[in-house]
Amino acid sequence: MVQLLRLLDVSPLDILPQRPPFILIDGLTRYDETETSTRFLIRPDHLFVSDECLLPTGLIENMAQTCAARLGYYNLISGLPVKIGFIGAVNNLHIRRTPRVGESLDTTIRVKEEVFGMTLVDAEVRVDEEVIATAEMKIAIP
Repeated sequence: MVQLLRLLDVSPLDILPQRPPFILIDGLTRYDETETSTRFLIRPDHLFVSDECLLPTGLIENMAQTCAARLGYYNLISGLPVKIGFIGAVNNLHIRRTPRVGESLDTTIRVKEEVFGMTLVDAEVRVDEEVIATAEMKIAIP
């Protein structure tokens, strides 16, 4: 039986295979079969922060961890263990600006297709209402 949990009560440690200091989401803000959103406050001591800005690799990893959070939450409510996935490809990456320490990222992924253990998503990262990064990602779940 699937038991839904309040999104704000779910720790990233319960739905992600990553562990500190490599975690780039603070929690889920939306979840359904095709769309998932997360929030992340950029802190000055984070591994992917340099010169008061989150590095582009941090933005990509934040998008990927939002994908992982979607699957991890599904597994959690289904009583299954967290699975490890891999970034298969990043296409059409557009970074309009790098976010700064103290800003909160609102990241949304929209599932376009799932087939043979691969998930194709469109990802969008916002700070407030400003879109700062977009990409298409392929995530492999063995």
